[in-house]
Amino acid sequence: MKKVLRFFRNLFHPDKPTRVNLDYPLQWEMMTYQQFREVCFILAQPGISRDKALLLCLCKLTGIIPANMNKYDAKKVKGKMAFVIDGKEHLIKSSDIAAACHELAYIYDSVGLPPEPFPKVERMIYNLNFGQFYTADSMMMKAGADKEHANLWLKEAAKAITSGAKRKLTDTDRVALTIWWNGVKQMLKGRYPYVFQDGDSISIGKTQAEILQDILSCMNDDRPQENEKILKAPAHDVLFTLNKIYHDAVEKSHK
Repeated sequence: MKKVLRFFRNLFHPDKPTRVNLDYPLQWEMMTYQQFREVCFILAQPGISRDKALLLCLCKLTGIIPANMNKYDAKKVKGKMAFVIDGKEHLIKSSDIAAACHELAYIYDSVGLPPEPFPKVERMIYNLNFGQFYTADSMMMKAGADKEHANLWLKEAAKAITSGAKRKLTDTDRVALTIWWNGVKQMLKGRYPYVFQDGDSISIGKTQAEILQDILSCMNDDRPQENEKILKAPAHDVLFTLNKIYHDAVEKSHK
């Protein structure tokens, strides 16, 4: 994984000027699993402000540690912030830190496909069958619509994608699952636009059970005994076939 290298040119050691190279991911896709978990842990903190969260994320992603500013003459360090980098203290211009935090704003503002939320879950859901995917997607949509019981629905989604292995979720797990699933759905919308026409569900105005029944009817050639095979087929295979069916139906209706 190639990571972007960021140069801070205005670092000052108490004794002499120096230059320190810091690198951090500029999009979700560039994060390692550990980085993703650390970011989610920060985002899960109750009542944390956006600015504080982005600063903490910057520190975690780069390995720098805020230092005690009380030891410095306030006039001499005006406009600077102290950090420990590789065991030594450096003063960094506050504007550089603000610029770096701004580059991390995607953490709040953009949807992308981060690493998997839990070990043994494939990032792009290649290891999920269609039944698992559909159950997880239904539970995630319920979590978004029913805030009061969101934790329950998130737990059910986690059980679906881990074949029942993940039954308890921490706050970090919930944040990671939500961010990752949003990325999964964006990826699927790009690959299968006729299935996810509105980006949030396979169909509009029907219950999830009715939608699933419609999907199975499209694919079973009037042989309901095939439904179990469809549900156990790889999720991407089913979505690819559905996308072709819906595409062909739209093309036919335009002729």
